[in-house]
Amino acid sequence: MNTLIQEISWLNRHRGALLILLGAPILYAFFYPLPYQHAVVDNIPLIVWDDQQSATSRDWIAQFDAHPKLQVIAVYPGEPDQAVWQQQTDAQAFLHIPNLADTRIAHQQQVVMAYGGKADNFLVYSTAMRAIAQTLQALNESYSEQAFLTLEGNGITAAQLADPIKLDITQLFNDNASYMQYLVPAVFLVIVQQVIMIALGMHWGYRFEMQRPLGQPVMVWLAHVSIYLLSGLALIVFFYRMILPWQGVFIEGSGLQMLSVVTPFLLAVIGFGMVLSIGFREQESAIIWLLPLAVPFLLMAGASWPSFAMAPWVQTLAPWIPSTWGINAMIDVAFMHHTPDYTVGWRNAFIWLSLGLLLRVLVVGKAQAAAPSIA
Repeated sequence: MNTLIQEISWLNRHRGALLILLGAPILYAFFYPLPYQHAVVDNIPLIVWDDQQSATSRDWIAQFDAHPKLQVIAVYPGEPDQAVWQQQTDAQAFLHIPNLADTRIAHQQQVVMAYGGKADNFLVYSTAMRAIAQTLQALNESYSEQAFLTLEGNGITAAQLADPIKLDITQLFNDNASYMQYLVPAVFLVIVQQVIMIALGMHWGYRFEMQRPLGQPVMVWLAHVSIYLLSGLALIVFFYRMILPWQGVFIEGSGLQMLSVVTPFLLAVIGFGMVLSIGFREQESAIIWLLPLAVPFLLMAGASWPSFAMAPWVQTLAPWIPSTWGINAMIDVAFMHHTPDYTVGWRNAFIWLSLGLLLRVLVVGKAQAAAPSIA
């Protein structure tokens, strides 16, 4: 108990670690979700090349512009021009209405409309392409029904013949809430991981920089596990029970389910931070070495890019990073009604905590052995 009190008092005097542990989560909690508050990609800028320039084509353009996901920002005559596309830097998608399109449709001939867009953002690209395809499908069904109605003379029969194949799309991923509901909670978990590891690393380096006694390694290890486990639980409650609901994202998992995920995750983070920070001898070393790892850890978790599409060595390394299992397990419990593989989480916690304790025992033992010779 004396060791725990002493570690807490040292942490209280360690203003840099306190700022990282308390200030950074509050700042990121309000700043990071701001770009994703609407959670929906709407009004994607669209350029139309109207090679037909008729009342019919203008009606088509109006229908594209009426789609909630699209916004026609410019209409040009003729065929797509690369130079014009490059000048329209705001444009994300384009559509080409060919010449004599309405004439070909009147003669029941096929019309091909070319469309495409920038692929530097997959969410924007896929949303724009789907919106264009939906509008084209609606136009196609309208003209098909009119043609069959003319031939059959019966509206019910014409409607059935005009749409012989039903398109039933089942989306396993909700693109309307993709960033806010899936990426933002993942980023919050990475923030918790990095904040704990940086604070723990600064706490450890503080001893050497200020020439403080290293203490009994097992007791100090237990004190640090207790301090940062409680800190991590407080951060999880802050992010997932306060900030996310405030942003309109509500967790479906129960408190017990959440605890079953965050406990092994936080223990693995603490052990992982102990291992990575074992060589730190200054407070700033934690920030220099651990802060830049936040983005790589997020990417390796598969939250923004699928894990199966990564390099083989990344697929091998990623499961040992606490945030990889933590993010996927948290999303499973909080949003997907899935049961995560808890054995992996507890395996990581046991391995990293054991390595952290072993390394601290070795470092403290080496320092204590060298102390008499220094004197």
